[in-house]
Amino acid sequence: MASRRINLLPPDLAHRRRIRQIGAAIGAAGLALVAVLALVYVVQEVRLRGERSRLEEQEDRNATISSEIASLREFGELGQQLDRRIDLINDLAADEVRWSVVLADVSLVIPPDVWLTQFSGAIAGGEDATTLGSVDMGGTGFAHVDVATWLTRLERVDAFAFPYLSLSQRAQLGQVSIVNFSSSVQLSTEALRANQRGAQRDI
Repeated sequence: MASRRINLLPPDLAHRRRIRQIGAAIGAAGLALVAVLALVYVVQEVRLRGERSRLEEQEDRNATISSEIASLREFGELGQQLDRRIDLINDLAADEVRWSVVLADVSLVIPPDVWLTQFSGAIAGGEDATTLGSVDMGGTGFAHVDVATWLTRLERVDAFAFPYLSLSQRAQLGQVSIVNFSSSVQLSTEALRANQRGAQRDI
């Protein structure tokens, strides 16, 4: 025969016990929730401190970069000033004849059996000048064919135009027979600094 439990406590006492049990359960749940919230807060606080630390490091790097940029700005301005001065010099020297380049060109075309004894150049003045200028060159060779080769070679120089001989004459240098010559050319616009490509160009 099954046993039967008989509650001899008053009903209100049992009711109060159930209320205390429910209150205890709610309190435990509240404490657990508070613990969870505290844990979340701690985690978020750690993450926030880490983000603040990285932000401060990035701000320090940005400040360093800004300082470096500010220090380099002066060099940028100096570079711009240098470029402007170079452009000004190039503009002022555009109509200049660089005789060093002209002489270098002559040295590249002179035949091996010819040597120069005289070189003079002049720039034509005035706006009405028909040519840029002229160059007179005197020299010596061993034969008239050397002088002819010299005249032909002058045509290869870009800065020269209309080469011609004004003299080609036999002479004696001790026991050696030589030919003295005088030649002239007109300067073309290729002789101007603005049009020159340097002494080592193909001629």
